[in-house]
Amino acid sequence: MKEWKAAILALAVLFATLAAAAYVSGRRSGALPAAPPGGPQAAPSSSSPVQPGAMQGGPYTHRVMSASSPDGLTWTPDGRTLLEHASVPCAVVTPSGALRAYYVDAGQVPETANCAESTDGGATFRVLGLTIEGLPTEKAVDPSIVILPDGRYRLYYFGVSGSPAQAGEHSIYSAVSEDGVHFVQEKEVFRYPGLVDPDVFWTGSDWMMYVFSIGKETIVARSADGLSFEYTGPLSLQRWGTTAPVSLGDGRFRLYAFDQPASTTVASFLSTDCINWTREEGTRLSAPQGFQVTDPFVVRMPDGTWKMVFKMQQPNAGQPAPPPVPPTGY
Repeated sequence: MKEWKAAILALAVLFATLAAAAYVSGRRSGALPAAPPGGPQAAPSSSSPVQPGAMQGGPYTHRVMSASSPDGLTWTPDGRTLLEHASVPCAVVTPSGALRAYYVDAGQVPETANCAESTDGGATFRVLGLTIEGLPTEKAVDPSIVILPDGRYRLYYFGVSGSPAQAGEHSIYSAVSEDGVHFVQEKEVFRYPGLVDPDVFWTGSDWMMYVFSIGKETIVARSADGLSFEYTGPLSLQRWGTTAPVSLGDGRFRLYAFDQPASTTVASFLSTDCINWTREEGTRLSAPQGFQVTDPFVVRMPDGTWKMVFKMQQPNAGQPAPPPVPPTGY
């Protein structure tokens, strides 16, 4: 999350803005190494990217990667970059069986939400060009996507104008779409000091939001209709960065989370109420030395396998780094 204005008047201003946004993105930030030699070429995050070198540091150096699993516990990194200049990924499987990723597109100025779709099981992605009619803020970042019972898509996002690190209350908004690409603004759904990074999901009885409050903790809010959320308290799982959990279909949910502040390990947890979580044995992913792995968002694929989209970053990187050894699956 960075504030990059359309007219960049001075490089010093740009660096100052990026530094402020880097603080906000600490929970869900990841700069991803380039695709290994011989692998598929990563898609640019935007259909009309900024000129190379215009952005240095922050989400512009982030890359979205993926891993696959037959059972949700044993993961193998796919060894390729899915999207360049992309950050804070989440994903959904469309009714047609396509894998669609939503993310912060740092190839745009200012950076904002976008989406890309894969029809080959996540091997390659095509940028779709997300729009929000009636966007009430300068940009929509940290997207969270759900498919409603009537087949429409609802996008939740942190709406921000100016610095995302500004003090005071931050707002989470929603927008709705028939195709999951072209959205119409709905309303502000939740407000609380320092909010970033909402993850919204259906528990089977209500809508729940995990959302990080800068400098504090992950908090929980609940809603009967998905449009008006009320604060219920902090998430009991401390020092773990969270994403939306996956329903296992038997009354249990599995949550994938990364350790904080090191951000070198992805672990999984089980719960029946999405409030009290018990860690499962083992480690799902480990970052290569000198890198951090964050935002492990998992979906079930039509063939019964599991797919994780995530980010890796090299802390304090200002330029894209040479490709390290891919993360290790267990």
